[in-house]
Amino acid sequence: MYNYPVLIHYHRKDEAYDACSFSKKPLDSVELIKEEEYFGANFSLTQSSEVALETMTFTVEKDGVSKEYPIRFNYYPLLTEVWILDGDDTVYYSENPAIASPHYKDQNPFAFDKAINSASFDHHWGYQGELGCQVSENETSFSLWAPTATSVQVVVYESASNDAPILKIFEMERGNSYSYSHKYNTIGVWSLTVPENLAGRAYHYQIDFPHHQSLTRDPYTIATSPDGKRSAIVSNQDRQVEGFEVKHGTEATWRLEILAKQSFMKCTSVI
Repeated sequence: MYNYPVLIHYHRKDEAYDACSFSKKPLDSVELIKEEEYFGANFSLTQSSEVALETMTFTVEKDGVSKEYPIRFNYYPLLTEVWILDGDDTVYYSENPAIASPHYKDQNPFAFDKAINSASFDHHWGYQGELGCQVSENETSFSLWAPTATSVQVVVYESASNDAPILKIFEMERGNSYSYSHKYNTIGVWSLTVPENLAGRAYHYQIDFPHHQSLTRDPYTIATSPDGKRSAIVSNQDRQVEGFEVKHGTEATWRLEILAKQSFMKCTSVI
């Protein structure tokens, strides 16, 4: 049995949600329960099926007129979250383009800039400093680039085991320096320094956005707990591999072997 989690956000400029009826396909015994939210209304459901599915259909009916919206499922078993607007045929899979739609009551035409004006976004929010987790003898520091977040916490666990309980939750602070030099441009960066060596433990970031919250690994992590479920805090000593060293030039014999093979292949192809 497959169970697909789905969250549908639905918006109408006239706010006539009670005058509408809602249904879905494939049909089953699950009732669509409407809840009010910032976007208008939302429907949280699980679409069950004995066979794998690629799509489902969300239908809105008002005054005898029906409109169907095909929804493509995310990779199973991940949540499929969509934004749908009355009068707009597009099913949106992220919030920013949805609130930039002219069919949104409080339309923000600049909300889509992150997707269509990447150069401007990079100029304003870009950062070239060190990110991730760094450990020294007496302290542990965390840095995360999350310009759209409203708050960020570091959830530290007692060990690197996946079932380890929470040791402590720390609040991160957002940078307040804006600079044309991305080296010093910290307004999109959240940082924290803990006066303790936390090596051997694991952590998550709990990130708050304007309308949702996410618990995630560190995108800059260099090690994880089993199955990659949590980011691991690794000391500088544990990062060293015995017998490993970087070699260049003629000392890098593996490079010479590859170059020799490439030269041989070129010669044989000419012959």
